This record gives sequence, structure tokens and C-alpha cells, in this order.
Amino acid sequence: MTKKHTADPYADAHQRYSYRSELIESLRSGDGTMTRGRVTVHTARSFGFCWGVDRAVAMVRDAIEAHPDGSIWLLDQIIHNPRVNADFKRAGVRFLRGPFAEDDPGRPGPDDVIIIPAFSARVEDMRHLELLGCTIIDTTCPWVVRPHRRTLRYVEDGYTTVIHGLVRHEETAASCSLIASKGGQFVVVADRREAERLCEFVLGRLSSAELLKGFAHGVCSEGFDPEQHLAKIGTINQTTMLASETREIESLIRAAIRERDGGVDQFRELNTICKATQENQDAVSEMAERGVLDLVIVVGGYDSSNTRNLTRVGDGRFPSYHVIGPEAIEAGVIRHRDPASGTMISTPDWLPEGGVHVGFTAGASTPDTLLGETVGAVLAAAGETVQPASSP
Repeated sequence: MTKKHTADPYADAHQRYSYRSELIESLRSGDGTMTRGRVTVHTARSFGFCWGVDRAVAMVRDAIEAHPDGSIWLLDQIIHNPRVNADFKRAGVRFLRGPFAEDDPGRPGPDDVIIIPAFSARVEDMRHLELLGCTIIDTTCPWVVRPHRRTLRYVEDGYTTVIHGLVRHEETAASCSLIASKGGQFVVVADRREAERLCEFVLGRLSSAELLKGFAHGVCSEGFDPEQHLAKIGTINQTTMLASETREIESLIRAAIRERDGGVDQFRELNTICKATQENQDAVSEMAERGVLDLVIVVGGYDSSNTRNLTRVGDGRFPSYHVIGPEAIEAGVIRHRDPASGTMISTPDWLPEGGVHVGFTAGASTPDTLLGETVGAVLAAAGETVQPASSP
């Protein structure tokens, strides 16, 4: 008997379900600017919670309400934002693994509810949960499903999937698991440099042994043979990568195969950057092109790939600081994450004297409330307040 299809109650992409901020909603409804004293705040045209993240968070909240006496588990972080995950942990949700899991979290039983994060899950995890017989709530973002579907076609047609992504990221781990479960082959490249090494092999300038020597654990599928498995290549990308870098990587591989084969019959591609990630990156570029900004604050979790890549968009045009929230902001110093190395940096004298134009954006997993608090912290560091001065 076919299961009856029900409409997605979170299908309205324009409805925000959680973590609303009056300040941020005011900026969104206006022209995105606000002047308080010497500081002019500029917000990007698109920023913050994407529909898929807002949907996932709302689904967890609804599960908590629907199962007040039950045991609710998250397979891992629901999204890459520590405040959101901490809020769910305080509400009684337990984490099976990841930074919010306890040393001995226990084991879920058949009467428990297990929530799959927005990043999706590995095939082996899903099989294990199904064997437990527990209730599964799958919050996987529909944009993440898109590359999964493409990889299945690659496997069926004998193409090796080259993924522009991060091996440690849950979304890429899920893609690799799916490909392996179907008997396919994959290689993960994190950036242009790693893609160039792959192309060096395709062009015969690097041996199989030399290529494999540079692969860290998990970068390629088990039994991967470059001579055999790089004859036919199909590309996808983790949905939160830097879109311009994905395009460069696709172009490099396409050119290498054309040079090797005299054509591109053995190459397929699909840019799977999610729409919200692309719009957020484009919006930062638009802010930069206006030429009025002195610096940009990018707010989001330090594990967040899309937030890190938002910081990279402004490289060379103005200082861009990836901060986790208002706690990173002080008048004399800003504590931020370097997008290239991942190291934490404390930068003194970061806020210029006099009139200053500060751009703000936020990763797709950053709640509006957190962005609003960070705007307030920057204004406080400049000696201003969020509220306009009252009239005399």
C-alpha cells in the first residue's frame, strides 16, 4: 500500500518560523541600512537562515512539542550553529554524536524519536536507525537531495564523482556514503589546488602513486584506482561551498579531459550550490561593489562552511571578520576565525575612528536574534546604541 503523500507544512519559503529579531526584521523590510551616531549599518540583500535551515529548526521544535514525555535524539548537530544546538539540548534533546553529545549519552530505543540533521546522514546510519525501529524525523534540506540524485546517475553510468567539498563535513560524508553503498567511486577536492593535482594526473603529469600519496583518509573511495576510475568524471559540490571556486574547479577538470581525450564526452557536471548560499554570496559581492564599506562582519558558527565562504567573498576588498556572535566584539579587539587556516585571531584597533560604514551578513545557519545582538555589540563598541537618541 502506498503511503499517502502529505504537503510539507514548512513549504512557505518566505515564512520565518524561529529566532525572529525585531531589529533584523526592520532592516529587512527597509533598505537594509541604519545610522546610529557615527556608525552606518549596511545589511546584505540576502543573509541568515535559509528556508531549509529554518524548516529543520522548526521541525525539531515541533517534535519537542509533540513528544513531551518521549526521548528525542539528534543524530548530530541539527545545523552548524552552537546557540541553536545548545537551545535544543537545554530543551531535553540528546545528541548521539558530535560536540553536543555527552560522554555516555546512552542508547536510543524503539520508542524514541531520532532526528536526521539538515545535512542528511550516512547510509549506514539510516540502516542502523531503521533496524532500531524508532521514529525517524528527516530534516534533510531538499537542496542536499539534489546532488544525491545526480551521484546515483553517475554511478549508474560508470562515472566517478568528484565532489568539491570538505571531507569532514556531514553533507559530503553523506554523499560519499551514498556513492559507496551503490558500488560507485568518489574523490573529494577541497579547493582549486587539490583539483589542479587531480588534473595533473588526468594530463599524465602525475603518476597514480603520486596522486594517491597526497590523499588524506576519506578523500577517495575504497579501492580507488586513478587509472581506471578517472577515465570518466562527473562533478557535484557540497551545497555550501564558494560558488566561484566550484566553477573554477569544473572548468579545470573539463579542460583537462578535453586536452586528454580531444572532447568532453567523458565529463559531466552539475553545480549544486544551494540557491540561498548563492544568493548570500552574491549579496556580499553587491555590497562590496557599492564601494562604501570600511569592513564587514560575518556572523555564524565556526563549523559552518557557508559562513566561512561568505568571509572569503570580500577577500582583498575590505577587512572581513567571521565572528561567532556578540561575545567576539569589544571596543579594542575583535576575535574572529581566519577562513583560510581556520585559526582564531584577535585583531586590535579593528574599528576605525570617526564615521564608519559596517557591512553585516550572516551564514545560512545563523539565527536573526544572534545577528541582531552582534549589530548591537558593534554599535556599543563604537559608543553608540541600537535605539536612536530621543528628541530633546
